[in-house]
Amino acid sequence: MSRIHRPTRVRRFLSALVLVNMLSGSAALAQYRPPPLTESQQLVKEAEVSQVAASAALTSGNKKEAEEKNRKALQLFEQALTVDPTSVPAAAGLGTVGNLLQDYNRVAEKLKPVLASNPGEISLAYPLGVALYKLRRVQEALPLLEQVSDANLPEHLIVNYYLGSYYLYEQRGDVAIAKLQRYLSLRPEKLAGNDYQIHELIGRGHLLRRDPASARAAFQRAQTGRPESVSTQMGLAAVLEMEGRTQEAQTLVQKLVTSFPQAPEPKERLGRMLLSTGDVAGAETQAVALVKLGGTAAAHLLLGDVRLAQKKATEAEAEYRKVLQLAPGLVSAQIAVGRALQAQGRNEEAIRYLESAAQAGGNNLELWASLGSVNRRANRFQRAVEIHRRVVELAPRQALGYVLLGADHFATGQWDQAIEDYTTALNVEPGNATAQKWLARSLAHRARGRADSNRLDDAIRDLRRAYDLDRSAAMARRLGAAMLEKREFTGARAVLEQGATMQGATWREHWLLGYARLGAGDAEAALAAFDQAVKLTEQPEDLADVSVGAALAEVELGRVDEAVQRLSEPGPSKAARALAEANLPLMLLRRALTRLEGSELEAARKDVELAEKFNLAKQPDLAKLESFTKALLLTEEKRFAEANAALKRGLTPTPRWAQSNTRALAEAYMLYRKEQVPQARKLLTAAAKKPSPWQAKWMSSLANALHRVEGERAYAAGNFKLAEKAFKAALGSDSEDAVLQHNLACVEYRKGKAADAVVTWKRLEPQVPTAALNLGIDAQERRDDIPEAVDAYRRYLATGGSRAGVVREWRERLVVLYGLGGGATASEPSEATATETLP
Repeated sequence: MSRIHRPTRVRRFLSALVLVNMLSGSAALAQYRPPPLTESQQLVKEAEVSQVAASAALTSGNKKEAEEKNRKALQLFEQALTVDPTSVPAAAGLGTVGNLLQDYNRVAEKLKPVLASNPGEISLAYPLGVALYKLRRVQEALPLLEQVSDANLPEHLIVNYYLGSYYLYEQRGDVAIAKLQRYLSLRPEKLAGNDYQIHELIGRGHLLRRDPASARAAFQRAQTGRPESVSTQMGLAAVLEMEGRTQEAQTLVQKLVTSFPQAPEPKERLGRMLLSTGDVAGAETQAVALVKLGGTAAAHLLLGDVRLAQKKATEAEAEYRKVLQLAPGLVSAQIAVGRALQAQGRNEEAIRYLESAAQAGGNNLELWASLGSVNRRANRFQRAVEIHRRVVELAPRQALGYVLLGADHFATGQWDQAIEDYTTALNVEPGNATAQKWLARSLAHRARGRADSNRLDDAIRDLRRAYDLDRSAAMARRLGAAMLEKREFTGARAVLEQGATMQGATWREHWLLGYARLGAGDAEAALAAFDQAVKLTEQPEDLADVSVGAALAEVELGRVDEAVQRLSEPGPSKAARALAEANLPLMLLRRALTRLEGSELEAARKDVELAEKFNLAKQPDLAKLESFTKALLLTEEKRFAEANAALKRGLTPTPRWAQSNTRALAEAYMLYRKEQVPQARKLLTAAAKKPSPWQAKWMSSLANALHRVEGERAYAAGNFKLAEKAFKAALGSDSEDAVLQHNLACVEYRKGKAADAVVTWKRLEPQVPTAALNLGIDAQERRDDIPEAVDAYRRYLATGGSRAGVVREWRERLVVLYGLGGGATASEPSEATATETLP
C-alpha cells in the first residue's frame, strides 16, 4: 500500500515548492540562459574579437598582423550584413574597420541603405560621412558630418576638424571657426600637443572674416612654446598685409626665405608679393629658386606668371604646360594656358582650349568663368554673356557669375545692365569687394552720360551711391564736380573736404574744393584750398588752372590787383587761357568800378581800356557791363551826353547781371552829378519801390547825397530854411555824419545861433578841418579876438585845407596889422563857411 500512496505525496510536495517560490520571490533555482545568437550576431561577435586582436597587435608594433586581423574583421562584418541587411551593429562595425583600412568605397556602398532605414543613427552617420568626405563626395558628406557634429560626442571630434577645414576652403570663416573651436572643446588632454594646428586654422578663419586682430591672436597662440613655424609666420605675414602694412609683411616673408631656405611656401609667397608690386625681376629670382628647389607645379606656375608679366607669352605657356604635366587637370594652370595663348594673339586657339577644358571639367566654375572672360577679351561679347549665364546657373548663390556678367556689360557700355548685375551680386554676397568696386564705377559712368544729357539730379544720385560704395578721393572728386555743376556748393564742399583728406588725394581735389568754398561764400578758405593745390603739383598747366581759381577768390576778398596780375599770366593750359580770357575782362571791370568808388578816375579809365582790348562780342553780357562801367566813368568826368549813350548801350536790352531798376538808379546818379536834384530824387523814389537787399544801402547814400547838395545850394543862395531842412533830412539816416553836422551848424550860425554853432565846430574840429576855419572867422569877426583867430587859422593851415592859400593871406595880414609890422588893410571874411565837399 505504501507504494501506492508515495507518488501523491511527491506531487503535493512539488506543487507546494513551486507555490512558495512564486510567493516568496526568492532566488531562482536555475541559471538564466540568454536566447541563442543569430547567425548575423555571431558573425558580428567574431568580427569584434578580431578587431580587438588587431588593436592589440598594433599596440605591440605588429602592423602586418594588425592589418590581417582588421581585414578579417571587415570580412566578418560584411558577412553579417549580408545575412541581415538591416543590422546596425554590423554596418557600424564595417564602417569603422573599412575607414581604418581606407576602403571608403565599400563603406559608402554598404552603409547608405542601412542609414536610410535608420536616419538618426549616429553610429552609422559618422563612418559613412567620413567615407564620403574622403571620397570627395563632399555635398553628400556634409549633412551627415553636421549631424554627427551636433551630437557633440568626444569620440567624434575629428568630424569638427573635417568640417572646419572644408568651410575654410569654402571661404566661410565664421562657420569654420565655430567647428574648430568645438574641436578644441572636445579633444582629450593627450591631444593638446597638436592644438597649434587648430589655432593656425582658426587664424585663417579670422583672415577670411577680415579680423586681423583676432587672426594675429590665433597665430600667436599657435606659435607659443614652439620653434618658429613657417606656416604660422606666413599667417602673421597675411595679417600684416590685411592691416595695410605691406612692407612689413614682405620683410617678414623675406626673413622666412632666409631662415628656411628649403621651405617652398615663403619663396612662392615672396614671389607673388614682388610680382604684385611690379618687381618682376625680384619675382623671377624667387620663381627660379623655387623651381630649382623642387620643380613643383606651384613653382612652374609662379615662373609662368613671371614670364607672362615679362611679356614672354611663349615661355609662359611652356611653364604652364609643365604644370599640367605635374598636375593634370589643375584648373589654375588650364586657365593660365588660356591667358598665355591669348597674350600671343591666338584668341581662337585660347577659346578652343578652354572650351575643351571646361567640357572635360564638367561643372568647374573657374574654367567656365575663365572661358567667358577670354571670349570677352576677344570681343565676343554675346558668347561671353552666354557662358557667364551658365556660371550663374551653376552657382546661383555665389556672386561670381553676376560679377562676370557685370564685366561683360561694362565692357560694352551697358551701364544699366552692369549696375543690375553688380547689385544682384551684392544681394547674394553682401560686402563682395569686386562687386562693390565695379558697381561704383558703373554708376560713375552712367552718371557721366546723364550729366552730359542735362540730367544732373540723376547723375548726382548715381554718384552719391557710388561714393557710398567706394569712399575714395577719385569718387569724391566726381561727386563734388557734379554738385558744383548743379551749384550745390555746400554739399560739394562737404564731399570734397572729405575727399581732400583721403589717401590718394591730388591737387585736383583741393582745386575743386576751392571752387566749392568760393561758391559757398568762404573766399578765404577757398584761397587756402587753391594754395594747397599749388603745393601738390609742379605741372605748369595744372598751376595755371589753379591760378585762375585763386584769382577769383582774391577778387571776392577785394584783392583785385592781385587777381588781375594772376589772370594776366594764365600759363600754358588751354583751359586756364580760356578761363583767363573769360574772367580777366570781368576782373578789370570790377576793379574799375572799385576805383570809381574811390575817385581813382585815371586808374579806372585804364582798366576799362584794357577790358576793351578783349573780344567782348563773344560775351554779350560782359560787353554790356563794359558799356555800363564806361558810362559811370564818363559821368564822373561830367561828359554826360557820352555817358547817357554808353548807359543806353549797356542796359538795352537788360542784361542778366542787371536788376529791373538798374537803369533808373544809374540815371538818378547821373542827374545827381548834374546837380539836377528834383529830377534825380524823382527817379530814385521810383526805383526804390522794389530794391534788392544789396541796393538799399546805396540808395540811402544817394538820397543823402541829394539832400546834401540841396542843402549846400540853398545855403549858398541864402535860403537857410531849405538848407536846414535838407541837412536834417540827410542826418535822419546818417546821424553820425560829421560834415552834415558841421554844415547844419553853419546854417544855425547864419540864423543867429552863433554860440551853439561854435560849440559844434569845436567838437567837430578833429574830424572836419573847415571847422577850424569857421572858428577863426567867428573869433575875428564876431568876438574881435584876433589872437584866437590867428591860432584857429594856423590850425586850419596845418590840415592842408582846400582854402589854404586865402587863409594864409588872412593870417599874415592879421599878424602885420596887430603888431608884427605893416599896415595893410585886410580883406577880411565876414561870414561862416560851409563845406563844399560832395559825395
